[in-house]
Amino acid sequence: MKCKKSVVLLALVSTLMLVSVAMVQAKKPFRFEVEGWKEPFGWGATITSGPLSGMTMYWDQPIVEFRGSRVYFFEEWWIEDGGGNEILRGFDEGVTRMKNGKFTGNGKVTNAIPEWNHLVGLKEQCEGTVDFDTMTFTGTIQIN
Repeated sequence: MKCKKSVVLLALVSTLMLVSVAMVQAKKPFRFEVEGWKEPFGWGATITSGPLSGMTMYWDQPIVEFRGSRVYFFEEWWIEDGGGNEILRGFDEGVTRMKNGKFTGNGKVTNAIPEWNHLVGLKEQCEGTVDFDTMTFTGTIQIN
């Protein structure tokens, strides 16, 4: 009888450990790198890392406000696959520093295809640097 209880207890402990690991991984930030260019409506970029690598991300900037050496923005963003189908959508707002081109922003994921639906409602953060001579940028996007 002791042996059966030990086996059941060992199985229970193993299961709890696996569930704990899965929960920790589920909370791990979703992060990817982008390389972008200026578009008439905002910005476009190729995703260069992570599970969305090779897809395209766009930012539409309906609100841009210049204040001294900083530019404050509100933008809607979306990610498309190679066929032009929308995968994720959200918004962010932030600031670009004109002195060094560095930008930061915070927002939220608002829509996704079923495969990525678990990201809806999560926070989105962006940061990177704009080269104002070439109007290109590199950046990191994180969703968590």
